[in-house]
Amino acid sequence: MKQHKRAGLVLLVSLTLAQMSCLKDSPNNASPSGSNNVVEFQNSSIPVSYTSVFPQYDNGISIKNDTGSFPVNLNYTGQISTAPQDIKITLATNQNALDSFNSDQGTPYVMPPTDAISFSTSATIAKGTRQVTIRIVVNTAAPDFDYSSAYALPLTITQSTYGIVSSNFGTAIYSFTPLNKYDGSYALTEKLTGWGAYSIDDGTTFKWPNNIGFVTSGQFSNTTSDPNWGSLFLAFSPSGGTTAFGATTPQFTFDANDKLVSVVNTTPDDGRGRKLAIDPAVTDSRYDASTKTIYAAFIMYQNGRPNQYVRDTLVYKSAR
Repeated sequence: MKQHKRAGLVLLVSLTLAQMSCLKDSPNNASPSGSNNVVEFQNSSIPVSYTSVFPQYDNGISIKNDTGSFPVNLNYTGQISTAPQDIKITLATNQNALDSFNSDQGTPYVMPPTDAISFSTSATIAKGTRQVTIRIVVNTAAPDFDYSSAYALPLTITQSTYGIVSSNFGTAIYSFTPLNKYDGSYALTEKLTGWGAYSIDDGTTFKWPNNIGFVTSGQFSNTTSDPNWGSLFLAFSPSGGTTAFGATTPQFTFDANDKLVSVVNTTPDDGRGRKLAIDPAVTDSRYDASTKTIYAAFIMYQNGRPNQYVRDTLVYKSAR
């Protein structure tokens, strides 16, 4: 008798895991409402989490001439594979949903300014089809737009002219990050002078062994990240190991003509007083748009130690 119960338990667990796997792997969302005719938000990317109170889709938006966009998919699922008639769907933003999501996930998302977002609040799934896509347009030139804010657009299907709105996928959270033209993964070569410590010889050139992330922090500014360390160490020793002068994360800022106008250290001060500044002796630090290459000459100042002169060449490889 105990063996039969154990076998039944194993079977139940197996079926449960199989159902979870199907939900994760399926390109289509599914509602447990029991209706055969359902309208819903459809995946526009892999959901960030399968356990959040609402599905979240995260978008990196390439910005050109101050605007970019991302897709929102609306889907019909029913007794037949396509919509039996035109289905008009009405959408609205939902602050309560965003508040609930933030509470559930511990996230700091805020609604984008109304003048920075535009989209159609209605869409039609045409008869004989099963999906329609609208695009959310983001205008980073809006007066209140802030690159440092964590923006997310919470959308709810408020009405459908056919079928019912999915109880699980009738609301979705669309977080997004604008990416300026400098954003991407770069190969880094550095030349360091002025410091004899840590086996760094004057004039020695080092090649970073990983792609360096150049991460948008403003319309014309980017911080750096490394896939292994999280922040950018300024150099490697000749033996191939990291140097001992610590993690220093530069933020590079350009002007509208792609000239590098400032470099600052965004890593919290550890008592050594590490500060970065443009090297005034090098006047051509810049971003070369034709080759997608960044040339940066700057100085690291540190309490009680000689100045470290850094010459960076970052060559674009791919999107992050």
